[in-house]
Amino acid sequence: MRRKWIGLLIAALILLGVVLPVAAITYGEPDDGEHPYVGFMLLFDPTFGTDGGWFSCSGSALAAKIFLTAGHCTIDIGTNLEVTPGRRGGTDVWVSFDEEVDLSEFPSRAVHEIPSELNQARFDWLNRNRDFTRGVAQAHPDYDDFITFPNTHDVGIVVLDRKARLGEFALLATLGTLDQLAAASPKPKLILETAGYGIQEIVPFFQAVDSRFKATSKLIELNSALTDGFNLHTSNNPGKGNGTGGSCFGDSGGPVMLNNTNIVVAVVSFGLNNTCKGADYGYRADIKETQEFVESFFN
Repeated sequence: MRRKWIGLLIAALILLGVVLPVAAITYGEPDDGEHPYVGFMLLFDPTFGTDGGWFSCSGSALAAKIFLTAGHCTIDIGTNLEVTPGRRGGTDVWVSFDEEVDLSEFPSRAVHEIPSELNQARFDWLNRNRDFTRGVAQAHPDYDDFITFPNTHDVGIVVLDRKARLGEFALLATLGTLDQLAAASPKPKLILETAGYGIQEIVPFFQAVDSRFKATSKLIELNSALTDGFNLHTSNNPGKGNGTGGSCFGDSGGPVMLNNTNIVVAVVSFGLNNTCKGADYGYRADIKETQEFVESFFN
């Protein structure tokens, strides 16, 4: 996948060495239990570099075993630390719904200097850890690394090996929800809410904490050259009626919801710079491409 091109929202950031702390929505605030169905996703990509790479994403549980995330978070996942045949997904993916994810004992390069031993140690640690649930990841069959932009089909599903014990689940928006809301007269100011485990800030300094965070943002538009009915463009500048923030590295796949609801209208997909500023883009959940893909896991 084009990790550099996807930029700020790429499935990051637990690369290779010591795990960076999972962190927060930009300018956000602690979730404080509001979105228990939003989870932290850790994955191994055996195709990254020479020895493979470890990455994180976010996502949301639509049912006890159905976890919605981004296509670029599910495409190059390994199976038992090896390349998955067809490379449309894999089983080296684990999800936690803890609001504060404890990675303090996640094996580090300082202890395991040989890459293959490090990867195996992490694999074993995750499989033993009851705070994480392993799953089977599958990207949308038409996801193609953003070649068909703007219709990227950047959506994926992880089917969990065991049921998540949650009191509430996310709800996929119905077909055309955003179009109907945007067409209302007088034209409304649509405030959306994002929750995830991504980095809170890169400039002026790197800032991260081990918790699920949330933030609100304003819907900018749905039909530009970058959106064209498939993506949504939201603000990532706090204040002035734009909401409290946006998303950053590690928030990929996290839900973009109608504010103060559990209704998912998009999954965090891509951005235009590496500083988590200005604009965010999500692949819409209320369009036919997403709806049919997700429904196939419930049938």
